[in-house]
Amino acid sequence: MERVAHELATSWQRRSSNVVCYSLCPPSSSVPSEHLPVTYKRRCLPCVAFGRVLIPLPSRSLVGMLVAKSSLMVHLPCPSLLLLSLVARLCSADRPISLFWHAFLEPEAGPRGWLVAIYQWLALRWAAIGPSCVVTTSPTLVRALMESGVPEQRIRLLPCCLGSEMELEAAAIWSRRQARLSRTRIDPFRLIYIGRLSSYKCVDRLILAFPSSGASELHIVGDGPERLRLERLASGQSQIGAIVFHGMLSESEKLARLEHSDLLVLPSRSCHEAFGIVQLEAMACGVPALGFNNLRSGMAWVAGLEQALRRTGWRSPQHPTDLSSAINQLAEQPEWLREASIAARLRYERVFARCHWERRLLTSEA
Repeated sequence: MERVAHELATSWQRRSSNVVCYSLCPPSSSVPSEHLPVTYKRRCLPCVAFGRVLIPLPSRSLVGMLVAKSSLMVHLPCPSLLLLSLVARLCSADRPISLFWHAFLEPEAGPRGWLVAIYQWLALRWAAIGPSCVVTTSPTLVRALMESGVPEQRIRLLPCCLGSEMELEAAAIWSRRQARLSRTRIDPFRLIYIGRLSSYKCVDRLILAFPSSGASELHIVGDGPERLRLERLASGQSQIGAIVFHGMLSESEKLARLEHSDLLVLPSRSCHEAFGIVQLEAMACGVPALGFNNLRSGMAWVAGLEQALRRTGWRSPQHPTDLSSAINQLAEQPEWLREASIAARLRYERVFARCHWERRLLTSEA
């Protein structure tokens, strides 16, 4: 969500727009995205945290944002931002307000799940009648929004993109990787996971699937609250050194790791995992990405792996028990993997390259 907001703001700023990006900032945090090359204004809205919910506090920046007449884009899911978009509409009935719908949520059992369900119901009702348009990232989410009552004419499709520098670096990696696409069954088959190590990412499924997947190495890039548990789980699942936890890496280190990987795996079946920009990073490097099919997630659509291997009969996993088999087929069929690698790069160029994103952005604003 943060990277999408950054790319939007950067593009608008280049067109001489007076862009301000507002972020909810609890007392213990600093302004986010300090690692990104920010060329636009940023404002931190002071707030207090109640569990994972951030409640904005009264401030001059908050009032200024609510009463302004300029266009406002609100990124969901976030209960507080949903409320702020409603207040902004009350302050100005004709103000252009759009929603960026990043993901659906899956309410868990119990009172907390009830609150999530109520929030999502309210967000969908507001999306259906309130904003000028609702922007989302995949045809899968477009269909899910329509099935949830959002009129088709309100919805704009704008898949995520990579930054210009990242796109150039990935193209150079693809040029080098092409000479190594012809592999055999005896060559090492390297899996990679990139992302936060939190519960809904389900990295434990990948670790459990690894021993029977046919892969020789699993590289896990990222950090989070689940890391210690996952390291303990991994220690009993494979030979020493076969599963490597790298922690947080710089962008250049991450790309270097991708360059020498054969398959990116994102093992979450949750619709919280709705797009996976890291899939674009892998595909731009010529590394195929594997994710689960989900009726409210665009993960499998982004990767396009099943479509690329249609003639082989390979299918995206539908259930966690299918994961090791799906990986094993690619490990045992080097020609399938070669096709998947070429298809991943071509899909990136034809669907997700930044030139296409810029064009779609202009269309969505029309």
